[in-house]
Amino acid sequence: YKLNYHFDISDIAQLMQNTGKVGWLYSVIAPGLVSADAPLELVSRVSDVTVQEAAAIAWHMPFDDDQYHRLLSAAGLSKSWTRTMQKRRLSGKIEDFSRRLWGK
Repeated sequence: YKLNYHFDISDIAQLMQNTGKVGWLYSVIAPGLVSADAPLELVSRVSDVTVQEAAAIAWHMPFDDDQYHRLLSAAGLSKSWTRTMQKRRLSGKIEDFSRRLWGK
């Protein structure tokens, strides 16, 4: 919901979740400038779970303990995502997305 306020678009968080455009996920290796037409190069991948797969597991699949376990094994998974997946596994259900998407 914070994105909704930041961009002044009431449903951008929902749109990003639905389309899988989940944010800005990169690491700055060295400070500097990059032109809009400069190529980006994947230097390394520390997990076999892609961002697209992580989003699908988190938001688009029915409850699947095996997939949550797979996501939890991904190197670099944030603390908040780790907590969310652990809670799902313990409760046996997917949480309500309303608070995250709408602040309610």
